[in-house]
Amino acid sequence: MTIDYDPFDSSTAADPYPAYERLRNEAPVHWAEATGTFVLSRHDDVAWALGDTDLFSSDAMRGVLLGQPTGQGQERLPRADAMGILVSVDPPHHSELRRIVARGFTPRTMAGWRDRIDEVVRELLAGDGADDPFDVIGRLAAPLPVRVIAELVGADPSDADRFKTWADAMTQVMSGSARTTGMGPEAMLAMLELADDLGHRIDDRQEDPRDDLLTTLVEAKGEDVLSREEAVGFAALLLFAGTETSTNLIGNAVAALVDHPHQLARLQAAPARLAGVIEETLRWESPVQYVFRRTTQPVERHGVELPVDSTVTLLLGAANRDPRRWGETAGSFAPDRDAKGHVAFGWGPHFCLGAALARAETELALTHLLPLLDGATFARPDTDWLDSLQFRGRRTLELTRGS
Repeated sequence: MTIDYDPFDSSTAADPYPAYERLRNEAPVHWAEATGTFVLSRHDDVAWALGDTDLFSSDAMRGVLLGQPTGQGQERLPRADAMGILVSVDPPHHSELRRIVARGFTPRTMAGWRDRIDEVVRELLAGDGADDPFDVIGRLAAPLPVRVIAELVGADPSDADRFKTWADAMTQVMSGSARTTGMGPEAMLAMLELADDLGHRIDDRQEDPRDDLLTTLVEAKGEDVLSREEAVGFAALLLFAGTETSTNLIGNAVAALVDHPHQLARLQAAPARLAGVIEETLRWESPVQYVFRRTTQPVERHGVELPVDSTVTLLLGAANRDPRRWGETAGSFAPDRDAKGHVAFGWGPHFCLGAALARAETELALTHLLPLLDGATFARPDTDWLDSLQFRGRRTLELTRGS
């Protein structure tokens, strides 16, 4: 039977894993008519393509980053290569840019943010915390990373609602929620507001440096400094990628625990197992399901030739459930397994710079949520999945408290 992988099909979008299994077993290199791309689904193949920047260029991500922005004011938006300062640029320029940006994401810097993240979690769960059903996404998973990233770029907590509006607009444009790309008027307006806001903040930091991420980005260290457009682009990308990834990771982890009460009970009895739960969630229900690459020369894999300039879809979600890497239980949620080697945050030179931040947000969120999950059940029988191809997560996650 011929495989016809179509990620736009509603059944595939709701549950892509049967399609992933067929691809891994029957067509590890597959031409997908629906997307006009070659598709790689096995762990070894995906990791190979992610790691070999000579054969596979990340500039294929540029078409995702801003769709096809059109309309009045589009010239005020960062160009796609500025928006994709890290995810769509190849070495050696990527290495230079990453070195600059990494100054704001050192282990010491991230450790210093833990107390503030913990405070934000407590604030978001305070007050009417006894509401039932309790929406994990709306109350905590969605607002937490927005608050954190807004404060990272020096915004006041009161600006969080505006940043959430901007993040949602970027997700609409970039997450592959439909066959067509582009910006509607509302999304364009939101993107313009975000670009203007970040631009003003960056101009201010150049005149009046502060102890925040934007100052780090534009503060010259010898020759290492980002242009204004690059700094705006990176901050915007951080808002988009950082919020959506963390929101989905928190929501997916909570859903997995509620759906596996024996694992929840084990975690509540031994909170030290939390790191394993987070890594297994990243593997088992990856927040980001795919990335794109472009072949820089003809490549052959599994007897299939990929011509030069072919766009290749790397299915992270499929690779992370590959039995060839994790054995017969690859499709099961098993926090005790060694999940090292998953590609949820990428692999090689483009490994996600914000991985430590996402892990910290998820760890602290789950730490405070654990007492609320005792005996919790799903409030609705169906899953309210995001209308997104690239991201795997929920719009809402309503839980009914245990008695």
